[in-house]
Amino acid sequence: MQLVRRKILVNRSRFFLEGRDRELMTQLTLDERKSVATWLNDFWMYSFMTIKYWGRGPEIWTLSLIGSKSFPESTSSPHLNQYTNQESNPSFRFHSLPDPPTQLCRWSIHYNEPEYGRIPSPPAESIESGDAFDIEKESTWSTWRASTQARSVVTTIAQGLQENHFSSIETEDLPLATDIIVKATEKSPDELKIEALGFAIMSRNVDVIDKIINSDENYGCLPESYSGIFPFHIAARFLDGAKTCCLVMNALVNLLQGSNSINLRYVDNSGFTVLDTFFISILRSHSTTKLEDVCGKPASQYQSAGQDVDPCGRWDADSPCIRQLYASGSSKIPSDWKHMFCHTSVQAVCHSISATFSVQWRPDINTLSGLFIRRCSCCGLELKLGPLHTLTLAAFFLADNAMPGENLFGMVCCLVCLLTYRADPCIAVEVSIPELLGRGSVDRCQHSSMEPAELALEIYSERMGLWTDEANRGWRILIAILRLDREDKDLNNENLNKCDHSIHEEYERIIKLLHCGNRKQGQIWAAVQAELLTYRRLREYDGWLSQNFDMEKLRNALENDNEELLREFADGLDHTSGESKLQAYSNCGYFYDAMIPFCARREEVCNSYYANLDEWGRTTFISDWEY
Repeated sequence: MQLVRRKILVNRSRFFLEGRDRELMTQLTLDERKSVATWLNDFWMYSFMTIKYWGRGPEIWTLSLIGSKSFPESTSSPHLNQYTNQESNPSFRFHSLPDPPTQLCRWSIHYNEPEYGRIPSPPAESIESGDAFDIEKESTWSTWRASTQARSVVTTIAQGLQENHFSSIETEDLPLATDIIVKATEKSPDELKIEALGFAIMSRNVDVIDKIINSDENYGCLPESYSGIFPFHIAARFLDGAKTCCLVMNALVNLLQGSNSINLRYVDNSGFTVLDTFFISILRSHSTTKLEDVCGKPASQYQSAGQDVDPCGRWDADSPCIRQLYASGSSKIPSDWKHMFCHTSVQAVCHSISATFSVQWRPDINTLSGLFIRRCSCCGLELKLGPLHTLTLAAFFLADNAMPGENLFGMVCCLVCLLTYRADPCIAVEVSIPELLGRGSVDRCQHSSMEPAELALEIYSERMGLWTDEANRGWRILIAILRLDREDKDLNNENLNKCDHSIHEEYERIIKLLHCGNRKQGQIWAAVQAELLTYRRLREYDGWLSQNFDMEKLRNALENDNEELLREFADGLDHTSGESKLQAYSNCGYFYDAMIPFCARREEVCNSYYANLDEWGRTTFISDWEY
């Protein structure tokens, strides 16, 4: 009997290692499925927290430390193990949803680290347990000793898998032969290293990402097998505007080369571009839109991944509110936890778009989208959209399934950002608005060729009477900007010569990167950068926009072609000095004094300090780009 049992466990482990999850689950009883799901969830959380906090705090994340950090209210309970496992164990459920997190964002600020003479620090003490610090207060955590820092992330993850110190479920109680799984990881360390890179991206640990990619055996050139996890798409799904902003995407774009580079891995196996994934993250985090409406098919776990990391820093995968939410039996973020597409999230998206498209090996920004694909109910034609059509529909669903206060400011920012990187507003594709809205007809074709501005105008008539004044105003601005750029799309030598920014010195390179022919677009882009660098909503009764970014004035200036009003909107006047609030910028909207124009800092953009981001408890200072 023992030999038969052993053979069953080995076969199940092979199913697991080969990714044949459905075949595995059909062989398990309900209780066995629960134990496997619980153990896998424990291992996921162990891997996530190990890599997220790598280099500081606990050197080994045990079950009790994981519970103390992610379930602080339960640490005094004798049933701690029940709490730490209850996300995937229906035997233990909270009877109600946890209290929602704050509606107020956190944020990050890029800064240029000053040069200074470093003094060696005294050796740190070993902190394998949580006794030496307060596990709930990361400010008390010390960095590891140099000898510990030299440890391998992959080896640590493998050691945890072997020792099973992260779960209350003993390996002998699992309906799998875990020793086979451990041996498989020892024989194929690359597979575990791939998983470690995925966790490093999900946990937004840029240092670990760098170490894995530039490890001695890789020398900056990873095997092609690493591309199977689609690192750029993971980064776009797990955006973190509060702690890392665009640094993960910037690191991946610059570190992953050859067959793993962004221009070769821009589209994943589902047909989604990296830009598509940004739009999914926006709609998932800031609206009640159903992902199946966006993806055109039932949403998979892959597409919904990332919801347990809030782009504006209000929760993370190991936050107590998230773990308690999953423990309650809910698998989705409640609507009342979300809020509109806010400044912290907008900045993370726009900076990440800049990181993606500001390199010479950038992908084609006008690659057709994998979102909102429909098929004509009459002739069967597949209807695929361009990137600006997709942005238009993302804005439509954001407004149609809006959180309170949504004004489409964020989508205006994304539009101008994409136009700056040469997204083409003149691309026309076959579009069927009835098919998009679920009203397709088998009797006749309902699609026609449309440019983005035409799509924006036509679909607007479907909802304009149902939206708030703020959303209607934002939509009219989107239409006006699409028309504005459509009228002046051609980039020729005359337009380029009007812009004397230093980024245009390498003519052959920059002409392929930036659109520089439209001064009005440049004024809006400059104003957008200033707004994102200087304003956040500090209290719940504060407005979502500062007084410096007047959407009504922008709409009026664009629709009436009022250049003076647009200049007044963009530059503004400092009420104290009477001078422009913005420093000098070029036709393309980039600031002359910015060290890295694609990711300018506040002091490089504004003539005076009028920002309100000096609530340091909600601020994280992060480095500039490695450019």
